[in-house]
Amino acid sequence: MKIADEREKALKIVSKNKIDVLTTVSCNKPKSYYMTFFNEGFILYTLTDKRTGKVEEIKENPHAFVLLGDEEGFLDKNYVEIEGGLTLTEDQSLIEHLWSPYMNLIFDSKEDPNIIVLQLKLEIIRLRETKNDEAISINLN
Repeated sequence: MKIADEREKALKIVSKNKIDVLTTVSCNKPKSYYMTFFNEGFILYTLTDKRTGKVEEIKENPHAFVLLGDEEGFLDKNYVEIEGGLTLTEDQSLIEHLWSPYMNLIFDSKEDPNIIVLQLKLEIIRLRETKNDEAISINLN
């Protein structure tokens, strides 16, 4: 498979799947969270509450791992494992861009002072195909 085809296949999985498992590291132990991500190319974004433990974990160690794939039919679907670096921002224009009606269940409004954006810049994606034991690594640096 050509590198361009691999990248396209990985991007299709990233774009299609919104609910993912984000893993951070705290005190040398992994911590995982279900998150809803939005992507723009190979950059993932999510809104969260800045008072959560994961925000403190990210401040201590910005390295993260995301497992992303179909929620149903997992055994016959391709999925990706992602490594990257997280940054935190309170950019109001980005919050407005990422806002969805679902967020009204979590926050008072788009202007809620507790909103923070997690931005994950993908560094390495491993494309996993269920009929192949080997992962295809795609370096995005």
